[in-house]
This record gives sequence, C-alpha cells and structure tokens, in this order.
Amino acid sequence: MKPELIEILRMRWQRLRIYRRPGSVLVDYRILRNFVRIYQFTGFYSMNTQYLQYVREQLMVATADLSGETKGQLLAWLENAQFDTKNYPRKKQRIWDEETESWITLNNPPIPGKQSLAKGSAIPLVKPVEYSTASWRRAVLSLDEHYKAWLLWNYSENTCWEHQVEITRWAWCEFRQQLAGRKMAGKTVERLKKLIWLAAQDVREGLAGRYVYQQQELASLCGVKPDNWSHNYADYWRAMSNIFKRLDTESLLCLVKTRSQQKATFSQQGIAKVN
Repeated sequence: MKPELIEILRMRWQRLRIYRRPGSVLVDYRILRNFVRIYQFTGFYSMNTQYLQYVREQLMVATADLSGETKGQLLAWLENAQFDTKNYPRKKQRIWDEETESWITLNNPPIPGKQSLAKGSAIPLVKPVEYSTASWRRAVLSLDEHYKAWLLWNYSENTCWEHQVEITRWAWCEFRQQLAGRKMAGKTVERLKKLIWLAAQDVREGLAGRYVYQQQELASLCGVKPDNWSHNYADYWRAMSNIFKRLDTESLLCLVKTRSQQKATFSQQGIAKVN
C-alpha cells in the first residue's frame, strides 16, 4: 500500500476515534474497509477529472491523422518553380555585333536573382509529435478489445465497423447482466437493442461537450409516448449511459497503467553478458 494512503487512513482513524460513540468500533472498521475498497476499485492512480481530460487530449493528439500536413506534388512544383526555363539557362549571354558581324559573349559581373534549380528541404521520416506520442499509441493497441475499440472510436474518429460491433456487443452483455432475473416483453427487448448504440453515441457527444438527446426526442426515436418513456424506458436509458461512462473511465485508467508499465519495461537498461 502506498505511503500516502497509509497516512490518509491513519488520520481518518484518529478522527473517527475522537468522534466515535461507545459501541461503534465495528462501524468505524466498516467505514475504513469500504474506504480501502473504494480506493482500490476506482483506479490505479488517484485521478481527478482534470487528469482524465489531459489523458483524452494526449490520446487525441497521438491518434490524429497528420497525413494532410505535407504538400502535394503539384503545389511543391508551383512553389519551387524554375526562374529560367530556357534550354541553356546557365550559359552566358551573347549579343550580335553589327560592326564585326559576330556574336560577342558578355563577361558581366554576376547579377543577384533566384536560383534556376530550386533546392527543397527533406521531409523527416518521423515527425516530432508522432515520436513523442508513440507511447500512447503503443499502449492503446495493447489494451483489451472493448477498451481499444472505445478509445479509437471515441477519440481518434476511427469509424471502423469492427469497433462499433465490439462496443455494442460488450455493452449489451453488461446491460443484460444488470437485468438478470427481470422479466421483460419481447417488444421492449427489441427496442432496448436499438437504444444501446444510440446511448453510446449520446455519451460520446456528452463527453465532447456537444448536444445530447432530450427525453422527448428519445421517446420519438423509440416510437413511444413521452409518458411511456418516463415510466418504462428512462431507467434503462440511464443504465446504458452509465455503462458507457464507466467504460470510458476504465479504458482511460487502463491506458495510463499500461503506458506506465511499458515505459518502465522499455527504460530498463540491461548489461550484455560476455560468453
């Protein structure tokens, strides 16, 4: 256990001992036990909302498509066009002398001007931003399938069909586990199947700070009246949204943990053994 957590537990225990009532030792122990469980469950690091947003921004930069930054071939030719397009652009100029009736070569001093054959700079094979964010991409590709599919679909604008299928299948399995033992009509189940992917899109828009669906719009999309939606489908919708929000938090936590483990592994310096 980390020293910071031990200090927090010690201070919390002292405060509970001061304000506890006789016969409440068991209650104090349960409070501490639940506190430790919550700490161990919420993540591998004590992350707050700002740090999760930082991870999201780093992931978006790492998975961004930077292929459009380079210039096309036609634009490069236009910017680096030749100044002189004659057959012999570097040959000295000659003029016709009427007195001698011959061509005379002019030995004039060099005149400043553009170079006839433009020289461009070479494009680096790996850009600095791509090199600095390689650890994030390596960590994303090492995650479980549903974590990887969610991060790539949500933050890298990767609309791959396989990712959407993986996200929907995993979320529906989680939703069915929450409804284990509850009886529902077949028509209700079919409507909920249509709502599971809509909930993923709605959570994605909400995390980005964009527009989310309202209750009347959801009732219209589901094909039921607003009263029927409020009584029979609103709780299911909130459960689906919470599943995807939990998926987002857990995927970011696993991403940070995997990246830290990989960096620690790759940074170990080994000494070659001599036979």
